[in-house]
Amino acid sequence: MKRLITLLVFIFFLLQVTAGFAGRQLDAVYPYSLEKQLIRTVTGRSTLPLYVNLTSYDIPRMQQAEVSVKLPEGFSALPKEGWQIYKGGASAHWQTEAWYGQNFDLLYLQADEGAVSGTKEIEITVAGNGWEERKNINFTYDAAGETIGQPQPESRKPDKAKFNWYIQSVSLPVDVYGRRDDRAENGVVYVRDTTFESFRNRMKGDGATNWSAVFNHPATFLLLDMRNPQRDIRVLKFKAQLLDRVSGQVIEGLITAGTTNHDTGEGWAGKTGEGAETTALISLDGKKSQAFILPLYVDYFTILEGDYTLRVTVSGGDQQKIQEVPLTIARKHSLGLFAVGFAFVCFLITLLLLLRLKQCVFSIGAKGAITVALFAAISFGGIALPSTILGDLVHALLGPFSGLVTGLLSGIMQYLLIVSLLVLYRKPGVLTLLYVLKFMLSGIMFGHFSPIGVLSTSVYIVVTEFLLWVSGFYKKENLDTKYMFFVALVLGLGDALITFVNFEQMMFFYRLYYADWFLAMYMLVNGLLYSSIGSWIGFKTGTKLRQVVSE
Repeated sequence: MKRLITLLVFIFFLLQVTAGFAGRQLDAVYPYSLEKQLIRTVTGRSTLPLYVNLTSYDIPRMQQAEVSVKLPEGFSALPKEGWQIYKGGASAHWQTEAWYGQNFDLLYLQADEGAVSGTKEIEITVAGNGWEERKNINFTYDAAGETIGQPQPESRKPDKAKFNWYIQSVSLPVDVYGRRDDRAENGVVYVRDTTFESFRNRMKGDGATNWSAVFNHPATFLLLDMRNPQRDIRVLKFKAQLLDRVSGQVIEGLITAGTTNHDTGEGWAGKTGEGAETTALISLDGKKSQAFILPLYVDYFTILEGDYTLRVTVSGGDQQKIQEVPLTIARKHSLGLFAVGFAFVCFLITLLLLLRLKQCVFSIGAKGAITVALFAAISFGGIALPSTILGDLVHALLGPFSGLVTGLLSGIMQYLLIVSLLVLYRKPGVLTLLYVLKFMLSGIMFGHFSPIGVLSTSVYIVVTEFLLWVSGFYKKENLDTKYMFFVALVLGLGDALITFVNFEQMMFFYRLYYADWFLAMYMLVNGLLYSSIGSWIGFKTGTKLRQVVSE
């Protein structure tokens, strides 16, 4: 009996303590900014939000609450759903949840014409059955602080019937920093071809395709330039839709990216994938002009190539602004698939060449095999290693022109070693053995054993071996200067082809982009020029080495 009494007393005490901590908290901010800027002065006739938040906790039942906002003289609230607006204030009816609840909203306020400058006060009251919470906010109003510039003639003043804010321009495609995207013409958006998505991922070693990641990756970015002459602070909704140019109807193609959760599944496949539009929230922060960089998401399964109209809608409260720009959707039909097919053919040919490596080693002997291994080690240590270590540093300094520096190694130095070795041991398979050993060294040191690396090496082997065979290099009795100049030029052209194929492979597998001028520069300078120079120097070097070996 004593234990029961003690337990009841403890429960009663616990309930009293819990009830003692129960309560409500009223918070209000004016002017409110999503960026948490501290704004103390309201100027001109700008539209600024009043933020009201009521938090209730440890109250075991739902309660009704009446919200009342009393505004200073000369100020009025803009119409908003859920609020009753009257002269000098506004009111709303809220319902708080049991145990824990949070009710909040934004109410936009504006100074009337003729409002007097000075210190103003807003009084917010939230009352219920037997309770009341109050909050007073003081701010300074500067009527002379015109946000649209100096006083203007009546004919040049903004039309009050028009919106306080508006869309200045819509530009696309741009990159994530808002810079003009050189990958496409203005108004042209290239979307990825997902037909071979699983094949790409498996070749890169990524395994099964994560379609959520694919669909939640923006197809491009859009630059939205907004003008806000009255310095309003507002939360606006952005919406982008594709329209058929003939009928003007909204068509499928754009989506809104979502998050992955256990309730809706993959974000792109859940509710966020419906609606045929890309949406986002943007916030005017009180500046006269403001640019927003917004991602555009597409449904790769439904979007079709063609010419469309992109409708951009920005809305907030009872205000809405629409702007339409022409848009072309295109799938980039590059030579990537052809390059990959060509690389696979080279891989099969390389397998056949590897079967003959034993015969090549026997023909050049142990001394020749050791020499090839030495040249492979020099090629790795003098070309692959410095290019890997210093490549990022050079790229940071020179940007896209870093290849002109690293090409001195991958072009001139590489073909100097190749031709020098071939002058010493002019046998089919020597070049294949050199590339295989170099690939093995790179794979062991840097972990570059990948299907793409195998394909790239196969292209080098097959193209170079084929050109040497076609030019009659292995059958030529005397390597005179005129003939080797021709061989150097042929190898330079071959390396330009190799550069093109390998770049197209990289674009296909890794979805990289190389501008046409960049690819042409690499093919001309690193491929043709550097490789030809390296081959010619290699011929001279190999001739000297052969004289030393003969002696």
